[in-house]
Amino acid sequence: METDKFKTQVFLVLVPHRDARGEIRKYAESLHKNGLKGVYNFPYVSPAALLTKPFTPDELKTAAKLLRETANGEKFQSTELSHIAFGQPDSSMLLFGHKLNNNLSPAAVTCAEKKIINQITPAIIGSYLIPKTCEKQLCALMSLCESHSLPVFSFRAAAVANMFWRPVNENGGIIYKWRIGKLFWLPKTLKK
Repeated sequence: METDKFKTQVFLVLVPHRDARGEIRKYAESLHKNGLKGVYNFPYVSPAALLTKPFTPDELKTAAKLLRETANGEKFQSTELSHIAFGQPDSSMLLFGHKLNNNLSPAAVTCAEKKIINQITPAIIGSYLIPKTCEKQLCALMSLCESHSLPVFSFRAAAVANMFWRPVNENGGIIYKWRIGKLFWLPKTLKK
């Protein structure tokens, strides 16, 4: 039986195209090589909402369509780093990563409103999870980022998916495991 502490949580996530994720991963790895310690890796996706249960394929298709419409055909872009509470607003974990210039519109997740526990804003493509109790790591991460030039990331190709996330007690310590479900790509934008 799963306790609340080790319960699997389900998120609706925006998944950038693999080329964009590769660039974000390179930047995150450069931070790690420069002495970043005490943080957990995250799968380079942007959580939009914590869910009671996964979106169905039809709901994911609708969310992808609505998200493309609310983005007005614009690229998703990141020019700064930020952090937010991960999951529930009272979560003990912070998600750190690249803040997107446009939030994942509430319209994109309202196609299955009854499944939504919490919408997550601002939109951040996560690189690391940091325990809230580890202010030293967060301060070190922020100063490390300030000492590195932050590249601008942008992408148009993206998908939505369900992400299953769970803390696991392994060898006396906690690790985090996740699985990203089938990707539903945002429709292409029509050229004007």
